Formats: sequence, C-alpha cells, structure tokens
Amino acid sequence: MMENISVKAEPKGFEDVAVYFTEQELASLALNQKTLYRDVVLENFAHVAFLGYISKLRKYALMAEAESSRVKAFL
Repeated sequence: MMENISVKAEPKGFEDVAVYFTEQELASLALNQKTLYRDVVLENFAHVAFLGYISKLRKYALMAEAESSRVKAFL
C-alpha cells in the first residue's frame, strides 16, 4: 500500500529558471544551440510576463544594466 506523501511546492522565480552564459561561452555555441537558448529565454520571459512580473523584471534589468556599466567603467 502506498503512503500519501505531502510535498509542499515552493514558488519559483525568474532566477530559478534563468540560464546565463559568458560572452566566451555564448561565442562557442553552435548556431542551433544559440537558437535553442534564445527560444528558451523567450519562453521563460513569456511565462513570467503572463504571471504579471514584468515590472519586477524591468526593474531587475535596469539594475543589472547599471551595475554592468559601473563594472565596465573600472576595467
């Protein structure tokens, strides 16, 4: 007889599904791999947008862009 096991699912955020590549890693991907990466990113974005997190994502993107600019300024 199987026991009933209760598993509590925790909410997932964009960072839980995001995949990041360095410029070097991205350059080493084959065209079909780059296409797959783009498709997955767009699909994840569509899901997050559907759930209403666009404003949070926009804020995150702006923060990341600002941080990237600061880092590049010191290189």
